[in-house]
Amino acid sequence: GAYDPMVADAECLKVVTEILDALNIGEYVLKVNHRRLLDGMFEACGVPADKFRTACSTVDKLDKSPWVEVRTEMINEKGISPEAADRIGEYVRLNGSTELADKLLTDEKLSKTKAAIEGLEGIKLLLSYCELFGIKNKILFDLSLARGL
Repeated sequence: GAYDPMVADAECLKVVTEILDALNIGEYVLKVNHRRLLDGMFEACGVPADKFRTACSTVDKLDKSPWVEVRTEMINEKGISPEAADRIGEYVRLNGSTELADKLLTDEKLSKTKAAIEGLEGIKLLLSYCELFGIKNKILFDLSLARGL
């Protein structure tokens, strides 16, 4: 069907929270990010467009590996410059909610990148729907999330 942006995404998150709550698994958080934001972040950090996906696959390892290892892989195996890797590192260690998205919209580098702005506006919209659905406290906007987007 045809839906307004982020409505179906928020509904999926609501369904997941309902299932997890019914299973009574205890405290949990659902991490979200936006592919356009990742692309915009890589662009703003100086990663060539043909290396966005390879950078993405390396960033995805942050939930299992410390930043120093991820940075080393970006540089030594993926061919990303140390300067670009360091700039990426400033962002991918951030997480939060709407306030973080608002802050990043005014970021010197990201605010000049169309893809980043589109991604941040999408995240803000998603988080606003999550608030309306009463699940905002179970959703975490995480810039290191690179899979399942």
